[in-house]
Amino acid sequence: MFVAFVFFFLVAAVAVYLLVQHQAFSSMVWREVRAMAGDQPQALQPAVDSTALPEPLRRYLAWALPDDRAPAMFVRLRHGGTFRRSATEAWFPIRGEQYYDTAEPAFVWVATMKLNTLLWVRGRDKYMDGHGHMLIKPLSAFTAVDATGPEMDQSTLLRYLSEMPLFPTAFLTVPGIEYRATGPDTFEAAVTHGGRTVRGRFTVASDGALLRFDTDDRYREVNGKMIRTPWYGTYDDPSVFDGMRVPTSAAVSWETPDGPLTYARFTIERLDYDLPQPF
Repeated sequence: MFVAFVFFFLVAAVAVYLLVQHQAFSSMVWREVRAMAGDQPQALQPAVDSTALPEPLRRYLAWALPDDRAPAMFVRLRHGGTFRRSATEAWFPIRGEQYYDTAEPAFVWVATMKLNTLLWVRGRDKYMDGHGHMLIKPLSAFTAVDATGPEMDQSTLLRYLSEMPLFPTAFLTVPGIEYRATGPDTFEAAVTHGGRTVRGRFTVASDGALLRFDTDDRYREVNGKMIRTPWYGTYDDPSVFDGMRVPTSAAVSWETPDGPLTYARFTIERLDYDLPQPF
């Protein structure tokens, strides 16, 4: 009887500990989102001359913004999807939330990946005040990754740039952004923020739909070292949300020495504009 009591006491203690850690992780995310949402301007002004944009970008914006839609002030979404760390690893389900500031580059992403019934991993990726931070905690309690530094700053700023098609008015309003045509169906976007400039190339279909984003400026962790590695994302399944046509599915991949590694596939389940608060 005593052994059984001790066993159930330990199980209950572990359960309470994990619950407290899970709540602490969520509270951290909510504080960050509220801090990002708390200083929204009354309106956003154009940051670029829309008459001087490269033709592929003008074609894309005509497709993405069929109506005279005012710039989105804040963006939040929920997504599902799958994730893996290597080409030999199984795909695991992942669910997450993401929040974006549109007055300047900033975002907070939080997600949970389930490895099995009893084991899950929570991750939080963010770019705020010119700095990136990745935090990964198995069971919400044990720190597996706590990454900061110049490479993380650059990679998270690039992530923001690659995800701007989810709120396409940002192509006109994000400060520090410049464009140039790189072909009849491609244009380069360069964003300067936090003392650094990152670049990526968007590919546009003949009808204006956005197909792909490529960059050489992102860093990948390999054996404990951050290695600059070509990275790309693809966009699909467009749908209209509140006057903006956006992709609802995407996949992201590294161009590794062994070939392309697609490591995440996402599907948008909910997308809200101009609601500056956590879900």
